[in-house]
Amino acid sequence: MSKKGKRESGIISVILLTIAASYVYMMNCGIRNNFGVMLSSIIENTRLSYSGVSFVLATGQLCFGITQPVFGIVSDKKGNRFSLLIGISCTLVGVLLLPVCKTGPALMLVLGILLPGGIGAISYGIIISTISDRIPARYYSTVAGIINAGCGIGNTLLTPVISRAIRAGGLAYGMFVLAVPVFMMIPVTLVMCGKNRTEKVRAGEERQNDNLSELFRIAFRDRNYIFIVLGFFTCGFHMAIITNHLTTQIVSYGHSFEDASNAFAVYGIATVLGALAVGALCGRRKMKNVLGTLYGLRAVSIAAFFLLPKTMPVICGYIFFLGVTGASTVSPVSGICERLFGTRGVTVFFGVAFLAHQIGGFLSAWLGGVCFERFGNYMVIWMVDAILCLFAAIVSYLIKENMAADRNV
Repeated sequence: MSKKGKRESGIISVILLTIAASYVYMMNCGIRNNFGVMLSSIIENTRLSYSGVSFVLATGQLCFGITQPVFGIVSDKKGNRFSLLIGISCTLVGVLLLPVCKTGPALMLVLGILLPGGIGAISYGIIISTISDRIPARYYSTVAGIINAGCGIGNTLLTPVISRAIRAGGLAYGMFVLAVPVFMMIPVTLVMCGKNRTEKVRAGEERQNDNLSELFRIAFRDRNYIFIVLGFFTCGFHMAIITNHLTTQIVSYGHSFEDASNAFAVYGIATVLGALAVGALCGRRKMKNVLGTLYGLRAVSIAAFFLLPKTMPVICGYIFFLGVTGASTVSPVSGICERLFGTRGVTVFFGVAFLAHQIGGFLSAWLGGVCFERFGNYMVIWMVDAILCLFAAIVSYLIKENMAADRNV
């Protein structure tokens, strides 16, 4: 084969890997970001209180965070394909069992543990590390941005599908429809993992590094990593308000559930654009500055929204801005982790940072429901979020990225 043929074959391989990885991450985000759309039907199905279901969702946020570093370590030992297939299986079972949950304990088991635990095993860190050794360095930031854009695509495509399926046949029919694309992740994952050589390559490249426990010791003595974790905690607090309560918030302004669902689809489109733009910026600008700016813009948008009338055009504009600055933080955070700790920085240490992300998500998913029941609105939780976003911006700008990039680990 000529050099030209090899190069073209390589590009085709990169494209196929990117599509496969984007699909898996699309399903990951498309499910967990639509719990808010499912919320009213879950309450109707279980007859639990709003705050009660919110606590289950909050527990799911925490479980989703815990399982990411756990499966990162499992992937380090057993291989990425093993973790991904376990995660997909748990997700599929959780989706199918959700409609039969009629009590609080049953809902906690499925929606609070099984389903988010499965989604945690098909996390961004494991997905990107599965293909990273087969992606040329010059394409890495762009590919990472495209895969992250799958989050927005999942919202855009699945939000109307889930909401319309639930309206047409109830929660059971909606989850049956959702189970079809979830099942399709299995063959896509097998294609993405190929001959499962990622782990072999990683073992050869990382053998010279310290063992995992030593890397943990180094990580939590590094103030740069601490700043990443603190910033990502506030990111999780912010994102859980959007995914769990934004639909209800829009309805509380007097708009219909259908209008709220359609408006939330705008969030998905904006997430795609934001992820692609930030992925490109991370290859040209210091990632800590990109990250800090995203956090800062969130605080500005929150303050501006509460000063404006809550008409549907204003709401759509606000949601669009939330989408642009939302999941796009994943690319700079994972990129900085990789610079600090190599491939394991994406699978394990990005997962640890995401645990902090989900602790923040646990608090806002739960307290958002409490605030709504107590005050009839979400003003308090959003104001707390704005303050945390400003804090995240400050600590992100303080990251010494050049020092991280030069470390030999």
